[in-house]
Amino acid sequence: MSEMFGELYPAPEAKSIAALITEEFTGINRARQMIAGDQTISPVQEKNILSASYRVAGGEPLQYILGYTIFCGHRFEVNADVLIPRPETEELTSLIITENPGFKGTITDYCTGSGCIAVSLALAFPEATVCATDVSARAIETARKNALKNNAIVSFFNKDMLRSDSMDFIPCDIIVSNPPYVMEKERKHMRSNVLDHEPGLALFVPDDNPLLFYRKLAEIAMTSLSPDGKIYIEINEALGDETIALFCCGGFKDARIIKDIRGKERIITAQRNGRKE
Repeated sequence: MSEMFGELYPAPEAKSIAALITEEFTGINRARQMIAGDQTISPVQEKNILSASYRVAGGEPLQYILGYTIFCGHRFEVNADVLIPRPETEELTSLIITENPGFKGTITDYCTGSGCIAVSLALAFPEATVCATDVSARAIETARKNALKNNAIVSFFNKDMLRSDSMDFIPCDIIVSNPPYVMEKERKHMRSNVLDHEPGLALFVPDDNPLLFYRKLAEIAMTSLSPDGKIYIEINEALGDETIALFCCGGFKDARIIKDIRGKERIITAQRNGRKE
């Protein structure tokens, strides 16, 4: 089966996708697949496996085919209205959980998409107040479903952060965001399964203004973040220095770039400078 995906994915990833498809429609996990070898399956299972395999081979992301993905140990519905959560975003979310044990304040997630960050943080911090915004009404609809399915309490708002006055945003103690940050010129390096299926609205920014979301987030943080409050953002690995410069002014302290598991500059965190100017 994995040979069907060879043109789209490296061999190890193709094998992993094949194993996931088999497990989804047969209940046979990867370990049992390796031990069992050839095993008889029902005609319905075979039909479902072949259908999913042909769709993957045609470029459709497996997560959209299955209708869900696992993020921070929780199941999230995903569809063409939201990005598929990446491991890097999971690292961002885990960092917040690790650095803020027992957090009880207010968190705002900007550009929430599927709601994976907001819902995961609400579950990790049951005494916190979690809010989330997105410009896409359909993304907000999906995020609300994910909160409901995971029994998480999150307040969602359909808001265009770029067109809103910074004073209108919710006062909070932690800001988190995985905003659009892929430059248009980077399209040529991306896989067709991403370009053809995932929402460009959540991916791309103009080449001549790639930091527009980060400038707005810094502005929002200066007006809505509490003294000594924190901001956590996912960034374009090619723009680390330019992005962190926005958070190295007098209004912030302890700004740092954190590399992801692949060694790429992926996360910036900073703290609001609580001193009086």
